[in-house]
Amino acid sequence: MNKFTQLLSLFALTLLICTGLSALQKPMRKPWSAEVSRVYNHSRADSLHGFDVQKYEITLAINDVQRSVNGNVLATVIATEALSSIQYELNDLTVSQVKVNGTNAAFTHNNGIINIPLNIASGQQFTTQVFYSGNPQLSQNIYRVGMIFGNNSVYTLSVPDAARQWWPCYDHPWDKALVDLHITMRSDWKVAANGLRDSIVDNGNGTNTTHWLGQNPMTTYLVCITAGPYVELAQTAGDVPILNFVTQGQYNNALIDLANLPDMINYFSDIFGDYPFEKYGNATVNMSTFAAMEHQTMTTLANFIINGTGNQQLIVAHELAHQWFGNAVSFLTYKDVWLSEGFATYSEHLWVDKVLGWQAACDYVSSSYHQYYMNWENSYGARVIYDPDFNSYYTPAVYEKAASVLHMLRLKMGDQA
Repeated sequence: MNKFTQLLSLFALTLLICTGLSALQKPMRKPWSAEVSRVYNHSRADSLHGFDVQKYEITLAINDVQRSVNGNVLATVIATEALSSIQYELNDLTVSQVKVNGTNAAFTHNNGIINIPLNIASGQQFTTQVFYSGNPQLSQNIYRVGMIFGNNSVYTLSVPDAARQWWPCYDHPWDKALVDLHITMRSDWKVAANGLRDSIVDNGNGTNTTHWLGQNPMTTYLVCITAGPYVELAQTAGDVPILNFVTQGQYNNALIDLANLPDMINYFSDIFGDYPFEKYGNATVNMSTFAAMEHQTMTTLANFIINGTGNQQLIVAHELAHQWFGNAVSFLTYKDVWLSEGFATYSEHLWVDKVLGWQAACDYVSSSYHQYYMNWENSYGARVIYDPDFNSYYTPAVYEKAASVLHMLRLKMGDQA
């Protein structure tokens, strides 16, 4: 960290201490609906679906003017039982060809399911490759996410089940896999994504192909592409590289708003264990769907977070904490989505304790967890933190009440435990 960044970090921290808790704004949450929906949970364990995806290699050309994609996904898979077929999810896009072990294969694509006949013995490793194209559509549910084309950006949001809106995969959280991305875009834009950036190749036709290389398995909803006219802001936290992507107009604000990010990584590493992945970073977009999304190693931030005041630090801390809880330690099914959101929400309290002290942190628990949830419960009724309906994956029961449960467990068990 250079001297200028150190001074900005010290200034931001001093500002927070001087102005108190009010300087840290309570984070906005993912969207939810009060409507009760159909049950939308699968409960099969990872070992029971007959195969284990080891790696996806996504090769994708994105045309931001036509709002179209053209590419293929090569999957390396191990059969955990004898397989007569394998199914992937893909909505609203056209599959033109499928290969199994490099040879053209039969397939059907109906109602969002690609079915590929196989004859694979248990224990055998094989590959599938699905070629596809079209104009990605947003998911037809309350979340309305997928690949989003903005006026000056293209980005993806796939939680809870919208990876299938832009790439073919086994789109369920219980089968993690390595992911490599080869993304071809207009050459005046930069592409941010998961993993470590391996190369940027100028194709000589107004496009570049950026290769992002994943080093740790992840769930499909955490795979991301975020592209736009970015400049880069590099940081480090110990031996963890941090690479942020912001617009030129956001750069000076980002120096302030992300100044404490290395300290956050070091702090959470002290209390949770070493940072679990190969890098961290943030990329900004003009979105209103979420305030932020914790894509593995590359969080997506709404533009309003980079405002030069440092008052959105709790969002930055929340999304960072997801790298441990949700991304490294994951839920098997969405019945346990509280595991992800509860720990990330509780980490807001931990960061308040770090910068403002224990009393301010306890006040935050009281007002922003307990009272916030009780006010919500008075309107929508009591909820448990476990097994929410599909439309209610991201309610205060999953965030604030889950964080309250964790605080209760901490006080019962003691800080050391």
